[in-house]
Amino acid sequence: MTRKIAQKVVAAVLTTSLSVATVGLILPPSPALADPTSAQLKAKLDTAKQELNQLYAKAEQIGERLNETEVQLTNTKNDMEQTKKDIGTKKQELAKAQKVLSGRVAANYKSGSTSILEIILSSSNFEELANNIYYAQKVSKSDEKAIHDVKSAQADLNAKHAHLTEKKQQQEQLLAQQKDQQAKLADESKKAEDYVKNLDQQVKDKMEEERRAAEAAARARAEAARRAAARNNGNYYRPGNNGNHTPSRPSDPAVNPPAPGKTPSNWRNAVIAEATRCIGLPYVWGAEGPGAYDCSGLTQHVYRTIGVNIPHSSWSQASFCTKPASQAVPGDILWRPGHVGLYIGNGATIEAMNPSRGITYGSLSSFVRAGSPI
Repeated sequence: MTRKIAQKVVAAVLTTSLSVATVGLILPPSPALADPTSAQLKAKLDTAKQELNQLYAKAEQIGERLNETEVQLTNTKNDMEQTKKDIGTKKQELAKAQKVLSGRVAANYKSGSTSILEIILSSSNFEELANNIYYAQKVSKSDEKAIHDVKSAQADLNAKHAHLTEKKQQQEQLLAQQKDQQAKLADESKKAEDYVKNLDQQVKDKMEEERRAAEAAARARAEAARRAAARNNGNYYRPGNNGNHTPSRPSDPAVNPPAPGKTPSNWRNAVIAEATRCIGLPYVWGAEGPGAYDCSGLTQHVYRTIGVNIPHSSWSQASFCTKPASQAVPGDILWRPGHVGLYIGNGATIEAMNPSRGITYGSLSSFVRAGSPI
């Protein structure tokens, strides 16, 4: 991407002033020596903007995956803390069971263990004898089983903690890789932004140059016509309508804000009002306010203002979007892979777009699913 940008910059700076003949026959310049026109530069600018938007989209997806990894890492750390507590509880249970068994063994040792003879002599009939022998053995086995169960549970928890430790290390490694990717893409995006700004200025300069050239050409034609009229008894010829004109710059498509009172409930009005308040704020990868947001940070923020907490991750927020985007209701979250926005009605959205556009209005047409956590 950087090499391509450099090539475009070299090509773009070759722009020079157009020459206009003021007398005699005006001949077109040789194609090999022709300067880029504003239309050609505009085409380059459009291509550069498309490539910049692709970089933004790629960086946003990396940023959202990074957000999701951070959510998962937090969950893993919480699981580890809970597992540590569970291990401590099992250790206490094991110590208690071992203490009970040790106390029973010590008591039997001091008083002399109950012998089979004592059990026989204390039994009034055969059925009582059988029950006494059964329960004596059962108590011993019950103590042993209690200790075995606690040890088994403790071993399972230790294995779970080891697994979570390994999982945490993998997630931390993935997080580091994603942050590195994000930093590289941010650097590429900055270079592309600078190139687009430079090329945009060249387009403006070229359009102004062409306007001045067109005016000069018109003056030259008028002077030529005056001279021709002087040679032809005052009869002027009518200049052809083939002069240069300044192309107009296309405007962004109009976005109709939602008609007031069309949302179905107060909470939907509230999230739309908060999103509207955020219009004009900058887009920053990973930001969740108060002065800047990324796409899922914005939707997280507007729902938080009504007391609903959702993850700062477009992939996690996708789980709330269970219907087609065509069925969206104002206040719904809108989702497409790697990006989310807020639907405000009449086909319009509010989104944290990218670093160039910030938080602004958008269109429903680019999204595939919709829904809300409420």
